[in-house]
Amino acid sequence: MTRRGWIICALAIVGAGWTFFLAAQPVTGTLLEVRVRGVTVDPQAGSPVVLLEELQGDRVLPIWVGVFEARAIAMEMDQVAPPRPMTHDLIKNIIEGVKAQVTNVVIIDLKENTFYAQIALHTGAARLQIDARPSDAIALALRVKAPIYVAKTVLDRAPAIERHGDEPTAMTVLKRHGLTLQNLTASLATHFQLPTPDGVLVSDVEAGSAAERDGVRRGDVIVAANQGKIVNLQALESTLSRGSDVSLQIVRGDKRLTVVLHSPTP
Repeated sequence: MTRRGWIICALAIVGAGWTFFLAAQPVTGTLLEVRVRGVTVDPQAGSPVVLLEELQGDRVLPIWVGVFEARAIAMEMDQVAPPRPMTHDLIKNIIEGVKAQVTNVVIIDLKENTFYAQIALHTGAARLQIDARPSDAIALALRVKAPIYVAKTVLDRAPAIERHGDEPTAMTVLKRHGLTLQNLTASLATHFQLPTPDGVLVSDVEAGSAAERDGVRRGDVIVAANQGKIVNLQALESTLSRGSDVSLQIVRGDKRLTVVLHSPTP
């Protein structure tokens, strides 16, 4: 099998939910470069959202994604290396192993509230345009350091939001506790009926993890740790890094709870 055939075959079969097709037409029209601003959670639907912001503009494009894809994007942004290659890491390794290169990814279309993307792949002998879900394309682009673009026609039609300052949307994954956490935003604070956006939202709790056994739940808002106020991820990570048990004050619905997060055993 030729190198091109191997790439197409490998990309088509690797990973649950990953199906690639060669695109019939190359990307045309005006493209606007974006970067991943962060991963947040839709306060109404509870679904993860990737935020793409223009490099030369003020718009932020929200794209709703799956939990696993959101975690893959957040882990790469936070430079958290999994113990074994996950799907997007495996795709990266295959592409590099056959000496191919991802030159860019583009969000090319929006149909019935569904975004469509293409991955531009250069194999040396050929240039391929491969259809992919935006979440997978973004996760791969971050790993191979490829630029991300959005077609201007998509950004003009999509429910983009204006950028106002640096809204804290950063997310981090604490593998040792089994937690995915993100900074609270003004909109999330309103949703949880909190007076200020001070705190950290628990976006996900890994099944069977130490945090789950200790009683932490998805959707909890951590507002204090060891009696000290928690205003953002940096403050919480500083407390957790000390390696001892931590008493967390949590807002869960209309209740305020205390949960002791035990330090994982080495």
